[in-house]
Amino acid sequence: MELNKKHSQNFSIVNLGQQDVPYVNEDVKSRTQWVQVGIKLIDDFFFQLNSAYNTSTTNAACIEGIADLIYGKGLYTKNESFSETLKQIIPQEELKKGVFDLKLFGNATFQVVWNKEHTKIVKFYHAPVQNFRAEKLRGIPKIENYYYCIDWFDAKAIRNKKKIPAFGTSNEQTELLWIKNYSPGHFYYSLPDWFSGLQFSEVEAELSNLHINNIQNGFLPMVMINFNNGVPAPEERETIEGLIGAKFTGTRNAGRFMTTFNDDPTTKPTVDVIQIDNLHEKFEYAATYAQDRILVAHRVTSPLLFGIRTENNGFSSQSEEMITAFSILQTMTISPFQNLILNTLESALDKGGYSDTKLYFDQLTPLAILSQQAEDTDKSIGEVADTTNKEMENPSTTEDNLAIEDVTPNVSMSSAFFKNEYEIYNTK
Repeated sequence: MELNKKHSQNFSIVNLGQQDVPYVNEDVKSRTQWVQVGIKLIDDFFFQLNSAYNTSTTNAACIEGIADLIYGKGLYTKNESFSETLKQIIPQEELKKGVFDLKLFGNATFQVVWNKEHTKIVKFYHAPVQNFRAEKLRGIPKIENYYYCIDWFDAKAIRNKKKIPAFGTSNEQTELLWIKNYSPGHFYYSLPDWFSGLQFSEVEAELSNLHINNIQNGFLPMVMINFNNGVPAPEERETIEGLIGAKFTGTRNAGRFMTTFNDDPTTKPTVDVIQIDNLHEKFEYAATYAQDRILVAHRVTSPLLFGIRTENNGFSSQSEEMITAFSILQTMTISPFQNLILNTLESALDKGGYSDTKLYFDQLTPLAILSQQAEDTDKSIGEVADTTNKEMENPSTTEDNLAIEDVTPNVSMSSAFFKNEYEIYNTK
């Protein structure tokens, strides 16, 4: 129904922005020699993941806690004759950084240094995976090179990038070993296991911005601004709305005030306060829901394992809850990560001149669990720890159990030991 122009109302709704579900795009159609990978921008995949870690308290706690459990007390070998060599070629501090990268980014890289004859691996060094990009395929279903750049957002730095051959593809003294899991729909890079919780990590960050800015600006309420000095042209209205939006919207602008100057009191703008009922409850619900979804994304059955207290966590049955939760976490999350790392490193070492390495992670068990078990069995915490950690040992895949690796193609596409049939499968 068309209203009389004399009585028509000029009312507009300012779009405050919208968010889409994150999607990772491997850009293979650009003119670059390397594959850019992005979520919101062209090549911001690693930046967005790192930002979600730095700005979300729950996400950071889960990533750090799980990474610590994956690494445990370090990497060791059951082959005593190889023990000293292992300490020399894979320093514990280098491996711990790689484990953290694998949990945070879903990808990890190691710089592998060979001897001059290219017959034996001399050293593994951690390499920051966010600084590497995979080279586009050149007719074969196998990544042969990676590019290193200190800052992929800096055009000058990109001009000084360096090419490094993938592990097992050259006779160069330095190669790059890439560790990643299989991610459906993605060939060059893998997604972190918590990727589905990325948006909820951003919710926690925005709620933090909102609260701190509201506190700093005195908890001023939301308002509607009415201009009473005529209806401007559409272009002018859009300009005014844009200026207001830039000045007053967003969590970083919570609680700002406006000053107006008028020649006539009758044309002064009116400001109507918009009261939202139970606003604090809505914020509390959003915070609780976001935290819960982040925990689900990380497959955390009990937040108590990482020092996170929620409403549903009482302390009356803390020990029992933690024992059950840790058992599930160890089976469903920690062991798969450890298997991926162990199988990849053992295969690389085998190609690098070392056989019968028998690698394993020395497990890390929460003290609360060990204390409860010690109390139940009348043993010391040290005795319980030795027994428990031995039971949880996660040795690498042996020749008698090759079916695990055959069923799950989870080693890096860059590695020469990766089976051809899986390389062809992943290019479909």
